[in-house]
Amino acid sequence: MELRRGASFSWERFEILGGKILKAIEDQGQLIANLSVQGGLSNNSTNGHPPEPHDLHVDETGDEIEAHSRKDVLSTPITASDDILKWNVFPVDKPIRTLPASVFSAKMNPYSNEISHPSPERILELRDIYLSKFEPLTPFVDNEMFDDLVLEVLRDGLKDSVSSCFVLSIFALAAIWGNYPEDERRFTSNADNGSPTRTVTVPEHRFKESSIYFAMAQSRMSYALQDDSLLGVSCYCLMGSWYWYNFEPVQGWKMFRTASMLWETYHQKQTLGGSERSQQELSLEQRLFWTCMKAECEMRYELPNLPLCTLQDSQFSFQLPSFPSEAPTSRLFVCHARDRRNCAPTAFYYFLAEISLRRLLNRARNAATKLSPNLDSSGARMVAEKFTQLEEQLQRWLECLPPCLYFNLPPDSLPSEAEPELVKLMRERYVEVRELLCRAFLYICVHDHATQLTIPQRRLYGAKASLGLRLNTYRIETEKPFYRHCGSWIACRVRFNHALCLLAAARAKNLDTESTKFIEIPINWQDYVIKVKDRLDTWSDQGGGIEQLSVTLSWLASQSF
Repeated sequence: MELRRGASFSWERFEILGGKILKAIEDQGQLIANLSVQGGLSNNSTNGHPPEPHDLHVDETGDEIEAHSRKDVLSTPITASDDILKWNVFPVDKPIRTLPASVFSAKMNPYSNEISHPSPERILELRDIYLSKFEPLTPFVDNEMFDDLVLEVLRDGLKDSVSSCFVLSIFALAAIWGNYPEDERRFTSNADNGSPTRTVTVPEHRFKESSIYFAMAQSRMSYALQDDSLLGVSCYCLMGSWYWYNFEPVQGWKMFRTASMLWETYHQKQTLGGSERSQQELSLEQRLFWTCMKAECEMRYELPNLPLCTLQDSQFSFQLPSFPSEAPTSRLFVCHARDRRNCAPTAFYYFLAEISLRRLLNRARNAATKLSPNLDSSGARMVAEKFTQLEEQLQRWLECLPPCLYFNLPPDSLPSEAEPELVKLMRERYVEVRELLCRAFLYICVHDHATQLTIPQRRLYGAKASLGLRLNTYRIETEKPFYRHCGSWIACRVRFNHALCLLAAARAKNLDTESTKFIEIPINWQDYVIKVKDRLDTWSDQGGGIEQLSVTLSWLASQSF
């Protein structure tokens, strides 16, 4: 199926293709689990059908495939920045911590005591900004309910209620949001010497309006906390997104953590009550479950000392999130209905595909816990086989993407100049997983000082590690580093990790060990490290420990160049 502008859209076909996207990795994962245990296909698998539950075997750790797909892990040697800095090619003593204590404190809101009463025209503008710029990226809001609440505000004004908290949270996000893919750097005077410096600080008019709305929403948070519907869950997800946009990662995590708690209490109430709910409400419950869980897990990728997400142990069964069969709207907003219908399918496909990819990422992180600096040839072979299986699952996922999410395949092809934002995000998610799978082989090669790998292993693992290094430079080169979004803080740390991988490979090559002879480092790798350093310097005034990353990278680069 191909989605063309102006073409009619079949929701029945959406359900079919959506299911295909999400099941691609699941079926492949079950099949590979059977192959690894049995050494062959089960009866069901030979007929081209996924294994039945009673045929599903467990892997070598004793956990079922679902547990590895759903559950996060405490930490791995190849994910978070501080874990990579522990690789034995880096000095034990570092000049500075990459995460200062200030990250755990909230920034002061200079407009916390101000109140705004936006005009009807501005309210409608903020509504349109949210629906066109933010909602397609994270469709966890019931748009029909949102329109009803906007009408309520237009008619009766803002109140001390959960509904006004919800609307104000959306207004706060809409007011601060930029225009994709604009480079948001600008010059500002240095406070110390008055010289111009580049910054990505949010322009004052956007920041002020947004901060006022956010403070007004905060004053109504108690209503959201007491709410026993999904509206309170949505409020905290929106607030978490706002904090992330403003480089307050831990404050954002606290909001999503609370949202998870509210979702769990809502789900328990509905389970015990047994009342019949609309398909619209069931859809929202599913989407908020995945939004909360993936938000918590994503933050733990870089801050592994945070507690695990409780939703991963929820009794809420894994199922395909559904979406409304049409784009309902009130009469006031009828002129916008066609635009929403046209953009909705791609956003829904992206949401489903990203869920599936994140489940694969969890499997990769679980596999990475088996990595050790002291792996012998046999242990390395077992870990390598697992990561090779994950590569096959990733390929299967790629083959099931709908045409509207197709992208030029990295690292050999650069993205198209007119690449839509959702396609860009899908491509970057794919590269994130593929590079992590290659990073495992870089880790094995870098730590094989005892020359325990066989020559065929060194050759194979070196080739995979080399591909990972190419993917590192690809991400650094192709990203839009100065367009601000909710993931900008994490993106800074991820790019720091990519620079660390390049530095680790170069330092290991200088040691001239047998296991690094087959690793090929990009010729101009130093230029990419410098690009990351420039990026971190530009973002450093936003807080969140970015300045500390810049200092650490400069220190390592000075020893390696």
